This record gives sequence, structure tokens and C-alpha cells, in this order.
Amino acid sequence: MSLGVLIVVVAIGVMLVVGVVHYTGGSRRKDTRDHGEVILEFARAYPGEAIRSVIMTEDGVGSFLRLADGKTGFLQLMGRHYVARLIEPGDVAVAAVEGRPGLSVKFHDSTLRGGDYVFESAEDAAEVSLWLCGGFALASPTIEGPEEGQNA
Repeated sequence: MSLGVLIVVVAIGVMLVVGVVHYTGGSRRKDTRDHGEVILEFARAYPGEAIRSVIMTEDGVGSFLRLADGKTGFLQLMGRHYVARLIEPGDVAVAAVEGRPGLSVKFHDSTLRGGDYVFESAEDAAEVSLWLCGGFALASPTIEGPEEGQNA
């Protein structure tokens, strides 16, 4: 067999394999909107963490989990796999996304690329920003009013 024929046969074989993978769904991104799956995947990565609530992004690719100890869990879908991470309050910089109910998140240690995460509502975005910035951990347990004889 000549070299030219071998190259043509290999090229056709590669195209057939790529076509089969594409048409059987192997190249499609997994689109999930299931909170249960997010909880299970995060618990697989961090089995000792107690999850209080989950807020997913609008497209279902990113999920933020409020954990019982003041940390935030982050689960991101990358292709057909998940990347899970624990975020301590103050480990990220958070800013609002202009014109949309979302957050622009930048990780300080740069092991994960940050990005813009758009939520279904502004309330969801505000809630996640509190988790990420440690709003629950920094809140004072008592609220002091004006001293006696002073006007409020």
C-alpha cells in the first residue's frame, strides 16, 4: 500500500470516529438543572461538608452551595465532568454584573478561573454574594440602639 492511500484511509477513519462520537452525543455538553445531582456530586468530592442550600446559575453550569460552617461550595460543570471547590469567606473578589442579575467572581489564588455567573434573580445573586463575602460570619449577634437621651 502506498503512503498516499494510507493517509487517505487514516483520514477517513478519523472522520468516521469523530462522526460517531458526535452523533451518539459524546461531544454534547451535559446540561443539568438538578439540585439533587449537584448535592450528590459535591458530597462525593467533600463528604464531610453539611450543605444548607444550593443556588444554581441560570445556565446550570455553575452552582454555589451554602455550607453549615460558613464556607461556600462551588461546583462547575466542565464538559461532562464537575470541578468542586471549597471557598472560604474572602478568598474571592465579587462584583455585580452590569444589567443582569449576576456576579463577577475572581478567585485570589487563581487555581480556578473566575468569571461572570448570571442567576435567575437578583435575590439569588445577592444571597450568593453574602456567602462568598462572609456576610453571615461577620454579622454582629447584637444590635445596639441609640443611648438614652440621644435622638436616633
